[in-house]
Amino acid sequence: MIKAYFEMFERDREFSTRQTKEDFWRSACIDIIIWSALAILAIIFKDIIIFWGAVAILYLLVTFSARLALWFRRMHDTGIRGTFSLAILIPVLGVLALLFIFMSDSQPKNNVYGEYVKPPKKKKK
Repeated sequence: MIKAYFEMFERDREFSTRQTKEDFWRSACIDIIIWSALAILAIIFKDIIIFWGAVAILYLLVTFSARLALWFRRMHDTGIRGTFSLAILIPVLGVLALLFIFMSDSQPKNNVYGEYVKPPKKKKK
């Protein structure tokens, strides 16, 4: 999981390729854990809430381009243009639409954004 998270930063300028569902969610889980930790710290130490707000804004700014590129690559993997991520500006419906896309399977063939990458086979017990 940590490897996928750091790979998100290595590929932060790469908007035109594909990202598998598994790699997307591995990096997203670390991001969710960090945001949750920031929220918990802000609740626990509410005396210095301004400090935690500043830390959250700084984290958002540092990870913005990497996260946006990750979103674009995931959408390209499903065959959808990355600019559709602007749907997040639509309250509730936009977030649900993006969540649905991010949870969708990869397009099982090559598309204009790159070659299909087969997910690794799961081992049978």
